[in-house]
Amino acid sequence: MSLELYDGVVSVLPFVQTSHKRVKRESNAKPPAGTLGEPVQVRIEELLTRSSAFLETDPDSQDHPRLAILWEDNLENPQLVLRELKYRAGGEQASAELERVAELKGEQLDKGVSHLIPVSVPYSGFLILGDNAIRYVDRDLTNVIIQPLDDQSTIWTCWTKVDEHRWLLADDYGKLFFLMIETSFSGVTSWRLDLVGVASKASCLVYLDAGFVFVGSHSGDSQVVHIEEEGVRVVQTFPNIAPILDFTIMDLGRGAQSGAAFEFSSGQARIVTASGAWQDGTIRSVRSGVGLEEIGTIGEIAHITDLWAVSSTGEGDVQDTLLVSFVNETRIFKFDHEAAVEEVDDFHHLELSQPTLYAANIPGRKLMQVYETGLRITDLESSMLTLEWKPPDAGAKLTAASANSARLVLVEGGHTLHVFHTATNDASPAISKTFPADSQISSVAVPDSHSNLCIVSFWQTASLAILDLDTLEVLRTESLGTPGTDIPRSVMVVNLVPNSLPTLLVAMADGTVVSYSFDSTKTTLTGIDKVLLGTEPVFFKQLPKDSHANVSNVFASCEQPSLIYSSEGRIIYSAVNSDTASRVCSFNSEAYPDAIAIATPNELKLALIGKERTVQLQTLPIHETVRCLTYEPKARAFGMGCVSRTIKDGAEVLLSSVKLADEVSFRQLDSIELPDKELVECIVATGSFETEDDSRAYGEMFVVGTSILEEAGHGEDILKGRILVYEANKEKKLREVTSIEVKGACRSLAMCDGKIVAGLVKTVVLYGLVPVSARGDHSLKLQKLAAYRTSTNPLSLAVTPATSASPAVIAVADLMKSLSILHVDSKDKASPTGYSLVEVSRHFATLWSSATTAIMENEWVVADMEGNLITLRQIQDGTGPSGYNRRLEMTGEFNLGEVVNKIVALSVTPRQSRESWSKVSNDPEQIRQLPREGPVVTPRAFVATVEGSIYMLGTINPPYLHILLTLQSVLANRVQAPGYMPWSKYRAWRTEVLEKDEPFRVVDGGMLEQALIQLGDDDLEACLKEGGLDGEKVTVQDVRRWGEELKRLC
Repeated sequence: MSLELYDGVVSVLPFVQTSHKRVKRESNAKPPAGTLGEPVQVRIEELLTRSSAFLETDPDSQDHPRLAILWEDNLENPQLVLRELKYRAGGEQASAELERVAELKGEQLDKGVSHLIPVSVPYSGFLILGDNAIRYVDRDLTNVIIQPLDDQSTIWTCWTKVDEHRWLLADDYGKLFFLMIETSFSGVTSWRLDLVGVASKASCLVYLDAGFVFVGSHSGDSQVVHIEEEGVRVVQTFPNIAPILDFTIMDLGRGAQSGAAFEFSSGQARIVTASGAWQDGTIRSVRSGVGLEEIGTIGEIAHITDLWAVSSTGEGDVQDTLLVSFVNETRIFKFDHEAAVEEVDDFHHLELSQPTLYAANIPGRKLMQVYETGLRITDLESSMLTLEWKPPDAGAKLTAASANSARLVLVEGGHTLHVFHTATNDASPAISKTFPADSQISSVAVPDSHSNLCIVSFWQTASLAILDLDTLEVLRTESLGTPGTDIPRSVMVVNLVPNSLPTLLVAMADGTVVSYSFDSTKTTLTGIDKVLLGTEPVFFKQLPKDSHANVSNVFASCEQPSLIYSSEGRIIYSAVNSDTASRVCSFNSEAYPDAIAIATPNELKLALIGKERTVQLQTLPIHETVRCLTYEPKARAFGMGCVSRTIKDGAEVLLSSVKLADEVSFRQLDSIELPDKELVECIVATGSFETEDDSRAYGEMFVVGTSILEEAGHGEDILKGRILVYEANKEKKLREVTSIEVKGACRSLAMCDGKIVAGLVKTVVLYGLVPVSARGDHSLKLQKLAAYRTSTNPLSLAVTPATSASPAVIAVADLMKSLSILHVDSKDKASPTGYSLVEVSRHFATLWSSATTAIMENEWVVADMEGNLITLRQIQDGTGPSGYNRRLEMTGEFNLGEVVNKIVALSVTPRQSRESWSKVSNDPEQIRQLPREGPVVTPRAFVATVEGSIYMLGTINPPYLHILLTLQSVLANRVQAPGYMPWSKYRAWRTEVLEKDEPFRVVDGGMLEQALIQLGDDDLEACLKEGGLDGEKVTVQDVRRWGEELKRLC
């Protein structure tokens, strides 16, 4: 085996062969046959290797192995050299040589050759894949056969062997080809290349068997495909979000007043990534959620409007019957104890010719059904109809119903309420009430039997009412928003949180769920929260969770279903990995305990809800590279900068566009094409934007930065750029408001207190939007307000808004010169515009920056191009002109091992978690004396990498800092990493010019979690003693509890 780990060095690894010699002593025995021996390093002249392969020879041949190396010289001219490997295992140290025996260069190889494919014996030799031709060379590199690709010119990425005469090839455009050689007695004469089909762009191919191929992709989803006569059929898909070029965070809890925003682990934050490249480009929604494990399918049944599970005997908590409602009928499916299912035509006198609005078992072994034109209650023991009621108005229909074990509330015609006592057989309502015509009832909810109240929602007035069930008197009303805009569709009262007040859930027509804490004794609604789950009305179904604690879960059905439940006293909205579940109900049957029935657009099936949260993905294929992405909450849309490529006249042409997509369905709303040779570089949503034009209310805006490559007259290329401002109108269409040409490309954009910050080549510029009267009353233009000179290229900008005590701060991550901190002076009298950008601090080091963001007040994290993270702090000591030290202090160093493309902070104005902690000095003794209370870690930012990883970055709160750092250093020696790589060495800061021994003041949460899983209590207690933490009253239970807290963060 040969390994090419470094330029100009080949590592030769021998396989231990079976020995036929008698071994005299046990100590001289060789390792088992087939194991790898010690590697031997061999230097070669070929530095830049494109491909290499061993020449295939007869197994009985005694010739030395030959290694073919396809490489390029300093002028990028490809050459093929054949070297013979001579390995000597004698003595204590083995030796090896790679002697050159033949070479091929010049016109016989074009510049586009990329891969070597060894041909099997008896023909031997190599196939050389090139952009414009495929060549065959014999084993001595003397005979070359060239066959051009003609119209099939392409860029090859990988290949795999199918049999002795056929190979499967993949190109850069996702196409798969069959290559088959044609032979004669003299050897290979020609070959055929046939297009098979299209799949993800392959980084590697593995032919499995029987036409099945694994397509491993870095820029798209990996797939298992089957090659058929019609082409390629995708059998299985393995989601892949790499590479993440950009991402943003969509706060589903953006209307919350309890401060529970951006909780990824709770499902209330959705990370939306710009993933993939070219034809595999997508937008991915990454959200924490629960999984559904399908048990089986009852049948292919479409157009289901609702489901109920009931017991045919009325005994116990086990159900055996599903009532399935449709637009014009109800169907019954009955199960036996062996899970056999049968559809029945008659079931206990229920009305099956109409849709069912509500069905349930009630005390006394009775079954209740509410249908469009009436109510029926059946005694299951005697199978007799004990109550039947229909509205007095024969033409009226029932529109909503809700019940508990004691009472049933019906809504007739959308305006009349009827209350029934379920314990009696009285065929008339106990009380009725008709509401005015402008108070149409959209839904009703009845709490448990201990309550004497019901909740009614009115869609015309956008309000809720709490009614007394005895008198139907309105005890309290609550506004839900603007009438005609905010429309409630359904309500539910449920006990979600143990030992707490019931929760009132309201589903709005726009997909928002509003929740309240409902105190039935005081008839009050408190603690309002709003969470966006979809774009269509949400349909609630209660699922049992813990009967002893009287706690339930709620399944929210919409285009993106969610499970609403509680964990540690908080309500969690977790995504469910089934975007086709339109209706559900609990179905605790004898054969399938704790199951749920799910209605999809085409099927009725059973499933189990998972116990653990996992990552749920939703994909919008763009089929272009989504280079940049931003989210505008007010417009409820994403802005995207996309780049596509096409082949025109045999050359590759790049085209750019700006697109607008819906925030929930990801459906494309609008697209604007940019001119040729103009590439989109960055995009930012303006948010609350100052236009200095009060004569017109502008819609939400998006600012786009581009680069333009123009050819100068003397043959050189000139790089220019533009900044464009687009408005998203009420119809969700993009309109260009203004644009400005800039010198060089615009690589980064950010918003700063209503102004635009642009990162240009060697310059950071502050722009404002001002009206232009010459062009009309409502025209705007970009005006340059201030500028700052950087060292090279400002790739990333992080803005902290101004406060009453401090100016706005702009952190500039330079391509080569690390981080600079600027203050925005908005009252500079010396400037004609009144604005200036003043550098107050700098990191005086060479750092190839890739991204930055603020993680705390006066503290930033910076990622570099070599996979490192560094945290920098600004010290206010009064030494500089602005009161800050000119030199940024390094507070942490860590090697992530992956190049970071984007860091997004969870808050634009990060602060300490507690005011008392912000006043603590850096004295370690003072920090250790702080009480260990509150959270261990405060989440600060998400980090996305080229490899498709998303990390959460948090700050350790002061009382726990010393403990976690000490614990990490002790546990690092007890965690075995793949390849036995020392953890401290791997996570240490590492660049081409500097390599350290261990990370500095950064805790690896993944390593801590792994160690706590692997170690038992005795081992963990020994670790605490080794680190001296037992003397600080740190117990094993404390560490376990902190580990669980860290785990719940993600």
